[in-house]
Amino acid sequence: MYVLASILIQFLLVSICILVFFNLREKLGLAPVYILLGCLQYFQVNLENLSSFKFLGEYPMYPASVVLFSALLFAVLLIYIKEGVVSARTLIIGILISNLFLTVLFEIISAQDYFVRNQFDDIDLNSNVLFNINYKYFIIGTIILFVDFILLVSIYQFLVSKIKKPFFFFVLFLSLWTVLMFDALAFNTALFYGTSNYAPSLIGHIIGKSFSALLFSIILYIYLTHIDKEVVSTSFIADQKRDIFSIFTFRKKYLDLKIEKENTEKELNERFETTLLKISDGVVSLDKNWCYTYVNKNAGQFLNREPNSLIGKHIWTEFPEGVGLPFYDAYHVAEKTQQTQYFEEYYEPYNKWFENRIYPSTEGLTIYFSDITEQKKAQQALLESEAFNKGILSSLSAHIAVIDKTGEILAVNKAWDNFSLENGEFNLARTSVGSNYLKECENAISRGDALSQKVLEGLLSVLHKKQSSFKMEYPCHSPGEERWFTLQIVPFGNASDKLVISHTNVTQLKTTEKKLEDSNAKLKEAQRLAKIGNWEFNPKTKDVFFSDEMYNILEINKESQDDLFELYRSKCQPEDFDKFNELVNNAVYKEEGYEIGYYVKGNDGTLKYINEICEVVKSENGKDLILKGTIQDVTKEKLINDELSRKNEELQKANIELDRFVYSASHDLRAPLTSLRGLIQIMEMILKPEDEELKEPLCLMSTTIDKMDVFIRSIFDYSVNSRTEVSAENINFEELIASVWESLKYMNINSNIKSTINITQEGDFYSDKKRLEIVLGNLVSNAIKYYDKDKAEHILNITVTADKKNAYIVIEDNGIGIGQEHIDKIFEMFYRATKLSTGSGMGMYIVKETIDRLNGTIQIDSELNKGTTFRLTIPNSNDHSV
Repeated sequence: MYVLASILIQFLLVSICILVFFNLREKLGLAPVYILLGCLQYFQVNLENLSSFKFLGEYPMYPASVVLFSALLFAVLLIYIKEGVVSARTLIIGILISNLFLTVLFEIISAQDYFVRNQFDDIDLNSNVLFNINYKYFIIGTIILFVDFILLVSIYQFLVSKIKKPFFFFVLFLSLWTVLMFDALAFNTALFYGTSNYAPSLIGHIIGKSFSALLFSIILYIYLTHIDKEVVSTSFIADQKRDIFSIFTFRKKYLDLKIEKENTEKELNERFETTLLKISDGVVSLDKNWCYTYVNKNAGQFLNREPNSLIGKHIWTEFPEGVGLPFYDAYHVAEKTQQTQYFEEYYEPYNKWFENRIYPSTEGLTIYFSDITEQKKAQQALLESEAFNKGILSSLSAHIAVIDKTGEILAVNKAWDNFSLENGEFNLARTSVGSNYLKECENAISRGDALSQKVLEGLLSVLHKKQSSFKMEYPCHSPGEERWFTLQIVPFGNASDKLVISHTNVTQLKTTEKKLEDSNAKLKEAQRLAKIGNWEFNPKTKDVFFSDEMYNILEINKESQDDLFELYRSKCQPEDFDKFNELVNNAVYKEEGYEIGYYVKGNDGTLKYINEICEVVKSENGKDLILKGTIQDVTKEKLINDELSRKNEELQKANIELDRFVYSASHDLRAPLTSLRGLIQIMEMILKPEDEELKEPLCLMSTTIDKMDVFIRSIFDYSVNSRTEVSAENINFEELIASVWESLKYMNINSNIKSTINITQEGDFYSDKKRLEIVLGNLVSNAIKYYDKDKAEHILNITVTADKKNAYIVIEDNGIGIGQEHIDKIFEMFYRATKLSTGSGMGMYIVKETIDRLNGTIQIDSELNKGTTFRLTIPNSNDHSV
């Protein structure tokens, strides 16, 4: 009887200690629980055989070991259910490590004590006495313990996902009992199998541990369903959708999701930063881990902190004085119930009152708060005495009134009356002191005003003490302005028969919220109109995100549960798969972004042409990669480009044929002209003196033939320049000038011409030789043709200076010159600057076009009757190509 009583006391003492420390985890953390369990594990391992008795005189039982070991499993299951995978895994690893550390430390201390006591060598050293750890028992027990922990959470997770909530006790019992039975079988098989102690020891363990499983299951069930109130609003761990191996993988998934969430929140904060900064209230956002994700400027001023210094910090670490205050409770209520909370409270560390509007979401909390210290001071004065100071009350911007239990308005502030006057109440008979607020609400209700019905219900609930206060937001639009107000009703001080009603204008806040919603809508609309969708892909987790327009472009059902990546691949053409795989591999392993165009197949079988851009973004740890990109439906543009390409090919073909025609035509036209010129020269040679009258017609014919030949050569030069690619070859300017001069011998060069040629060339110079011959031929021939007959001497100077970068060519003459009114026009096609011109008007046009093709420049200085100077700059194409 005493043995049974001592065992029950052990159960209660161990379980109560664990539960008390666990219940204080919000204030103390889980460290005390972990320390306690480490100690229990140490005692369980080292006091295994300290005390025992034989059940029914045959089966040995070790109550201390059974209770302590079962308590470990009880605590692991409790922490896994209430705190999740991370805390449970931390506990498991901690117990195993502490077990190893404490046991080794115990052995070291025992050895130290042994050597101290035998330092005078009066006792023989005995290694069996020195090293007294049963290592076989220790190693096998540790391995089985680790398997027990993993098996426990896996069995529980499996059962809780299959068994309904009303049978939760059986889930707890079956989980603990199954693991304890496995431990009994594994432990005794490993240590006693094949010995006479095997069967009695196994039966003793089964009996003892079955009894222990039942008691701890009852204690755990009572705690979870009656003491820990949080379980009322949850459906236990089944709602968390964990797989049975989550104890191994949860941490990695948790970190990946946390990083992804932080990146998303960062992008959202940047997008809304400008708008939120304009809000007069303080605005902060908290994630599910109670860390700041956004703090606007006003919030930083209210909190006396720099906004950026709070980002990523835990709110209760940064402001530990707030733990346990109404702020703390209201934030947790909003997070658990997912319902908006309106809250006012005094914050002693700052000696200020704050109005809080807490908006929860699945991602955390968004809190709008404003400093209402001055307003609260005025309200406090109002609550403490009916003889409040009307001047102070009227200085408030909120519309405030005090009514008695009958609804009669006893006092109002200036803002209340001003608002009534602005909205058409000329004598204030229905809204100011002496009127009845309740009756006005009833009159509005009779006219079908549903809003007044809510106000009346809230007012009566506070008046009848069904709730301590009432607050609501409502629209109150005027013909020229949209407005929103917050109505608040609170008791008037200690007077139970009077109420204070305040209306606060929150139009700016609501307008800002509306602008944020409109901004999001416009962004989606812009993506829809531009047919641009964005996506993200995590190569490690294979997680894929598609924007709404991605679904529209690819014609994928947004509600589909299929793998998005495979759906995406099914839309692409098979011939693009290898190219896609190569690009994705380069992005993942070489961190190279890409841009690609390809076709996807619509649901009706038609093809769309998609332009995709991808970039590689590193996570904050610098190790993980995220692929982000956009796709754009450019089918129409593709069709237009294809048509342009087809037209361009046709145009190139026509140009080639035109080049052939120009070459053939120039050759065919010049051949008879050359023959005709030769015949004329023969006739001139055989003319007799009496045929002198025939010389003039023959001279005119020869001149006409020369003009025609020049024109044909100009057409050919123009064709060559405009339709052939620029080539580069090594230029020797002395040879080039000599060649040009030789080609002009056919001209009637004035015998008085005085030419000077200066050439300075440093190193190799590469350019298009044919084009340079065309340019120099035209400029030199013009200098020869348009000399001034009134001048005794005809001067022509050619200077060339070539280096590694450029060739500078100057052609200077003292001819008839060009008038200033013609300077800007001489490079136009068919333009003649003088009546003396005998050319086609193509020469200077061809010169300018050719120099442009060589990426050079040309300048002209000229004055009538003095001469003309051309300055050319031609770049050295020393890479052998232009």
